[in-house]
Amino acid sequence: MDHYDIVIFGAGIVGLSVACGLQDLGLQVLIIESTLPKTPINTEIISPHAKHFSVLNQASKFLFQHFGIWSNILNINTSTFYRMEMWERDSFGNITFEESLRRNPARSLGYIIENKKVHDFLWQYVKNLHNMTIITSEKVIKVSLKDKKALIFLKKNTVISTNLIIAADGADSSLRQHIKIPLLSWNYKHNALISNIRTEIPHQKTAYQIFHNNSILVFLPLIDPNLGAIIWSLLPEKAEYLAGTSEALFNQHLSVNFDVKLGLCNAEGMRQVLPLQGCYTHKFIFNRLVLVGNSAHTIYPLSDQGLNLGLMDAAELIGEIRRLHHQGKDIGQHQHLRRYERRRKYSTFQTLIGTEGCYRIFIGENLRKKFLRDSLLTIINQLPSIKSYLLKNAQGMTNIPNWLR
Repeated sequence: MDHYDIVIFGAGIVGLSVACGLQDLGLQVLIIESTLPKTPINTEIISPHAKHFSVLNQASKFLFQHFGIWSNILNINTSTFYRMEMWERDSFGNITFEESLRRNPARSLGYIIENKKVHDFLWQYVKNLHNMTIITSEKVIKVSLKDKKALIFLKKNTVISTNLIIAADGADSSLRQHIKIPLLSWNYKHNALISNIRTEIPHQKTAYQIFHNNSILVFLPLIDPNLGAIIWSLLPEKAEYLAGTSEALFNQHLSVNFDVKLGLCNAEGMRQVLPLQGCYTHKFIFNRLVLVGNSAHTIYPLSDQGLNLGLMDAAELIGEIRRLHHQGKDIGQHQHLRRYERRRKYSTFQTLIGTEGCYRIFIGENLRKKFLRDSLLTIINQLPSIKSYLLKNAQGMTNIPNWLR
């Protein structure tokens, strides 16, 4: 029976980030990925034919800077935005966030990454780290959490023992299902339509968010000054219709819903639809097991904070493992992991409640609700202190782990 100090189950961006943070501790780490490295990993990549983008905030940037790989990520099709505009169509509500030091990249509002390229870079980087072992195309058939160690039974009649298992295998976590961890899950009444679009007017490194009755349209500016990625939250039948309609008709609908802000818009590449779901586990830790990223929680992509939440799970866990290891304590004992759970459940719950509240307010055709959200946008836009707090929170600076500050 082989023994490893830590086993990371799942080699998505979050799981690989945990591995990066453990590289200099002298611990023997095993990464188990049930899919081949050339295929999509977990739920972070929708399709091998699509380009899926995520927004990294300042806290996530600090994490990659700590690993010494931020400059590499900036060179992988990563774009920066310095301004964000939000408004309600056919109404008076609007709000603008803008970074005053526009010429200083360190002061940007966020960074837009192409998930697959960042994942592929992390995959190659981790493969070359010392004390790292990677197993792919392997299925776990049973997990036993003992008092002194955890046992993992693989499909090829292999048994592995470890001090700590880290579940980073996504929203449909098979490891979470093996342990039968209680889970609160729900389906939103919306689907997300995802596509790349080319705009007539340059976006000038500005992100946009437009609310209209039963839809929320998010535009993320890419490196090309006339290219962006959209995440369009729509009623399921509307999303399916727009994904399957002609390119000319889709472009017309998109340009109108964008208020022709950047002129006429033209879709590029595939249009894809995926259902929007949320989940929140009752526990983030068990004895010898800890959950990170989508294995523990998924949220509505209103502000695209899902990946940032997962990376802060990774950062908090890295800090706790390093502290326990330096103190000579058992890194897998339940009582030693309680601080990780307490801090991450608090931060995640805050984000979840905030996102859910915004979703309830900004979706719907009720005239009272429309007046409420218009008023909120207008009032917030006139109060710099509230705007500053919201921006600091969105950049991950209110709940960043202490060691990463």
